[in-house]
Amino acid sequence: MKLTSRILHLCVCMALAVAAQAQLPELKPILDAQKNNPVIEIPAGKYLLNNMTNGAYQFANLSNVEIRGNGASIICNSQELAFRFLNCTNIKISGFSIDYDPLCFTQGAIVAKDAGNMWFEVEIDPGYPVDNVKNARVQFYDAATRQLKRNSITTGEGHYSAFQKVGTRRFRLTKSTAWAAGEKVGDLVVLDVVSTKANPAAHAFQLEKCTNATVEDVTVYGSNSFSFYERDCRSTHYNRCKVGRGPTAPGMPARLRSSNADGIHSSMAGIGPLVENCDVKHNGDDCIIVCGRSFPVCRVDSATKSVYLMAREANLVFYTGDTLQHVLYAGTKNSKMKVVAVEPYTPTETEKQAVFALYETLLFKPNYTRGVRITVDTMPAMGIGDVVYNDSHMGKGFVIRNNKVGYNRSRGILIKSSNGIVHDNEITGTAMNGILVAPEIHWMGGGFADNVEIRHNRFFECMFEKTNQAMPPGVLSVFYSNGAGNVPAAGAFGQINVHHNTIQKSPYPGFVFTSVIGLQQSANTMVPHPCGSREHGKKYSTTFTGPVWEKNNTP
Repeated sequence: MKLTSRILHLCVCMALAVAAQAQLPELKPILDAQKNNPVIEIPAGKYLLNNMTNGAYQFANLSNVEIRGNGASIICNSQELAFRFLNCTNIKISGFSIDYDPLCFTQGAIVAKDAGNMWFEVEIDPGYPVDNVKNARVQFYDAATRQLKRNSITTGEGHYSAFQKVGTRRFRLTKSTAWAAGEKVGDLVVLDVVSTKANPAAHAFQLEKCTNATVEDVTVYGSNSFSFYERDCRSTHYNRCKVGRGPTAPGMPARLRSSNADGIHSSMAGIGPLVENCDVKHNGDDCIIVCGRSFPVCRVDSATKSVYLMAREANLVFYTGDTLQHVLYAGTKNSKMKVVAVEPYTPTETEKQAVFALYETLLFKPNYTRGVRITVDTMPAMGIGDVVYNDSHMGKGFVIRNNKVGYNRSRGILIKSSNGIVHDNEITGTAMNGILVAPEIHWMGGGFADNVEIRHNRFFECMFEKTNQAMPPGVLSVFYSNGAGNVPAAGAFGQINVHHNTIQKSPYPGFVFTSVIGLQQSANTMVPHPCGSREHGKKYSTTFTGPVWEKNNTP
């Protein structure tokens, strides 16, 4: 087919796709008509969720309600939140897929490259967006396998000094320094596409302050951030949910990415989720994560039993009666406290700078404009730079089992919680750790895990990213580096049991354990593999000659 006729063919295909979207029945009237029903039915078919005009569709204060999707396909016309469930109890949502048109990312191939390795140009694939493209998350893929490039990296805006549209479908990315991702002409590249709306709501499917929600057989093919996101929930059950590459129109190459960030993200749950039988792959960040949030101490008033914490987000999750965990700056857990009262607080510039001086690698420093004053029942000795997290809202009691995850730029499963189990999962093709148990203090993540069992998981071809000496080492890793960048003494974690896990086609060390009181490990196996050299975590004196590396643990 000649080039001009091919372009004409593609233009006709795209015009037909736009016309088809315009003819889709809108979902909102169908849902509106069933308000107050105990069962809400979405008839089988394809629907438009007009979130460009209406924003997310919100279900609020539902109790004992079932929403049946009947296999429906739901297309969003704006890169923002599709569904929000707020203050719902005993609900079940099942049986539909969510996709976006236009997509939340675009993709193409490197067609030109500077001989000095300081810029490259990407020609966008036919049918993929060319407007509102951003270099926030630039990923490199192998053209033959259509998987993320091995021994490469994911880059962001800070990696580039310029990002220019130099043709109808062509972009030039000029590097800020002489970094290398192993990129070459012919490699495939994925870039983000941003919403045309001001302050679009993030994520695709969100649960907030919900209890006993079941999400079953729901598929998300794209999202501007997380696919499934829950915040301040209790006992969510995800079963047979999927995050994956979606379908394409005729004439379009197959998609490379699913959602732009995490697959299933549970944050600050009162009781952690059960995630089972799910398939989470090809997303732009972690596949499954259970976490809370840590906050740096910026002021202490022992006389009034008040601790002042810095924060970078609003709507903090602290309630009267919650239990707080204090962690020393050095990285070991100290005592616990009960919340008596909570009130907003704005840290001074002096207080902020004192904390920043202790956390050189802290992310999002300009966003730490908020804070909270918490009055507690007992006041332990604490200092500036110590951290506090809400032990009552960190996803305790989680279960992650029988899932298949991977083919992503970061971790397969990330745990920042306690009293949980991760078992019988298959983790394949993660550029970073397959399973990581770590608070990641540069994110001010939390908490610090206790009483966690990790067993009978299978890992294949993990840790293939280009060496990052500051990255946590290990395919299956329980790891902490404190604010000073040091591995602390035993006491960051407690009672960790790791057994009967297998690792294949991955670099040494496969199993990494640091700073654990009560470490148990047995019957874990790693098949030696002559893969390319990796030295992830070298700055922590990691050794790379055997399947296991340990530091500062006690039985």
